[in-house]
Amino acid sequence: MAANSRDETKPTILAFHGSGSNGLIHTVQLARLSRHLKDQFNIEQVEAPFPSAAGPGVLPMFEGCGPYKRWIPPSEAVSISGMKSGEGSSAMPLQVESLIRDTVTRVAASGGKVAGLIAFSQGTRVLAGLLKGAEIRRALGAPHDELAWLDFAFAISVCGSYPPPLVPQCAATALEKSGLGAAEQKAVLEGRIAVPTVHVQGLKDEWHWAGQLLIATCYEVGEEKSRVLEFEHDHVYPSVEDSKVVAEWVGQTWKEKGKR
Repeated sequence: MAANSRDETKPTILAFHGSGSNGLIHTVQLARLSRHLKDQFNIEQVEAPFPSAAGPGVLPMFEGCGPYKRWIPPSEAVSISGMKSGEGSSAMPLQVESLIRDTVTRVAASGGKVAGLIAFSQGTRVLAGLLKGAEIRRALGAPHDELAWLDFAFAISVCGSYPPPLVPQCAATALEKSGLGAAEQKAVLEGRIAVPTVHVQGLKDEWHWAGQLLIATCYEVGEEKSRVLEFEHDHVYPSVEDSKVVAEWVGQTWKEKGKR
């Protein structure tokens, strides 16, 4: 995990980089948006555990800034047609789950709180899975200590990847053991994510279809739920001006949802 300076009086946003990147690179990529968020939030970079070649758009700007990482084991290869038909795994790798849970626990132990999530590209599958895990926790109702870390008020999904979300295995296991019937479990697992999420899509992004598919199949779009913002950019974070729009959404959502 990349080093982060912290002010424990501020809530934390966990940040997840794309494939073939790392926390340091993501900090640079996120700079325009974080400039608008840093007065209100800490941003904590979480670095993926699996080695990777440099990802799209990483070279030549970040030559020599490795090692590069990814959220999915290199052994999992999915074709474009497989991505479009949902053939990817929906299970969050245990190494990823443990890494995120430990980060949330550490933030809480130092007096802080993880308020939200931000992710880019492949990291958006992790983000979506965490939100689904949070919704499983809420659906089960009764206290589940092993799921307590799955508590997020909002999310920012930038240049979304293909579905399905990578759901924490602890949440999937808790659902299986919950006593709910098969139909009820299926409804919880396949229900659309309602946690407030802003989706930032680049109209010039060659992977635009993947983000659109993730939104269409996994999120509930509407007031106080998901909002989709489309800008004239490629597979990158939005411009300074467009970042202001995203930051305003975050500030308003946290004001309305996070402090209830």
